[in-house]
Amino acid sequence: MDNLKKRSLNAIIWDMAGKFAGQGIGFVISIILARLLSPQDFGLLAMVNVVIALATVLVDMGLGSALIQRQDVTDEHYGSVFYFNLAVGSFLALILFATAPLIASFYGRTEIVSLARVMSLLFVINSFCNVQRLWLRKQLNYKILTQASVVGTAIGGISGVTLAFTGFGVWSLVAQTLISAICNNLYVYFQTKWKPRLIMSMKALKELWLFGFNLFLSAVLDSIFTQLDSIIIGRIFSAQTLGYYFRSKSLDAFVRNYTSGSLMAILFPVLSTIQNEEERYKEIIYKSFHVLNFITFLLLGILYLGAKDIIVMLFSDKWLPSVEYFQIIVLAGFVYPFSSLLVNILSSKGNSKAFLKLEVYKKIVLAINFGIGFLFGIKGFLYGMVIFGIIALVLNILYAAKEMKVSNIWFYQVIWKYLLIGAISTSGLAFWGNKLNILHIFHFLFIVGIYTVLYVIIAYWLRLPGVRFIGNEFVKLQIAQKIRQYTHSIWTK
Repeated sequence: MDNLKKRSLNAIIWDMAGKFAGQGIGFVISIILARLLSPQDFGLLAMVNVVIALATVLVDMGLGSALIQRQDVTDEHYGSVFYFNLAVGSFLALILFATAPLIASFYGRTEIVSLARVMSLLFVINSFCNVQRLWLRKQLNYKILTQASVVGTAIGGISGVTLAFTGFGVWSLVAQTLISAICNNLYVYFQTKWKPRLIMSMKALKELWLFGFNLFLSAVLDSIFTQLDSIIIGRIFSAQTLGYYFRSKSLDAFVRNYTSGSLMAILFPVLSTIQNEEERYKEIIYKSFHVLNFITFLLLGILYLGAKDIIVMLFSDKWLPSVEYFQIIVLAGFVYPFSSLLVNILSSKGNSKAFLKLEVYKKIVLAINFGIGFLFGIKGFLYGMVIFGIIALVLNILYAAKEMKVSNIWFYQVIWKYLLIGAISTSGLAFWGNKLNILHIFHFLFIVGIYTVLYVIIAYWLRLPGVRFIGNEFVKLQIAQKIRQYTHSIWTK
């Protein structure tokens, strides 16, 4: 096994193990907080987080992706981006602090002023270690990133839960966010070999900017349209309704993190390294796409069938209105993992112009849904997102196939098989499962257990490559054993 493959698989193992550990802790904490706090508390913080998410993309301005994609990167490039990020982060913090009253006026909630001003510190905290994270990603060193995530999540979560128990309400969520960020960034800073020196070169920034500018524009468009739904819901409806919607979207993130999350984070630097080796490049894409399809449709079926059980068991009956939102979101859940892989093909090849053009086309379609969808309420908008997702996937395949010089059918032949297995299994069990009148825990275990067995057996019977790829890698690389070793040595340097 060559060195790149070993490093890539080691990175995936560490990143996946970190997600299970970090998000496992975070998920338990979110369950406790959801039971202690009201949907309105989550909705208020979501209103502030929308603004922060929109502005965060301005901190990096595409320079981070350029650092990873560019092969001849010097310390001058890293140092210049570090000080640029820190300056922009500080500037955005001041802007948010000053405009907090305007944001509160937009939503009609005066309490947002103080929330936004305190949360503005997040820009400075996160910009302090952006470059260190990029350096680690480029080196495929996910061990430190994983440990930092676990430390930050645990300490921040414990702090948030403690404050929630003592009646601090939405401020417990603010404290959780800031403390997690501080601990995470401090760990990364002190554990990373690269340290910033007094180097600032406009020439180095311009070299990166030539590639990063188009990605930056794409990221701005994506950030605006990703957050626009929360802005509209928060403005038109109540903070409580936004809280229900936020809970649904946070559960949907589970699919992203455990399908495309780790794979895409590692795949971009890997594909950038072998961008000129066509056959090897296509082989990695082919295997990744099969694995992604197998895992994605398996998880989507589980989440759709167990939606009500999951929400009631974890968050209590007060979150029941979010069940239907969540199920509709799940219907389009396959789009993001697939799109992440497909757009990585463009960015890893350095074709940022095609990347930007693709994003513009997709955002035009998405804007139509924003204009029409909310006329039919939140559900109308969500069903519109399912349609948009399908159109976006078609566009992504069109551009990715052109970049790889393969037929569009190359991708569709993979998707339809896994989609058909998942759709047939899910629809049949959903109709039958609704008739079962048993406790949520038993209903979830029973219906999801049958679905999982049925899905895997059919996929194996049809000899789909995704099953074989996963099975072979687990046996050959003894991933399970490595994960156990990781949990034992996570704090060992």
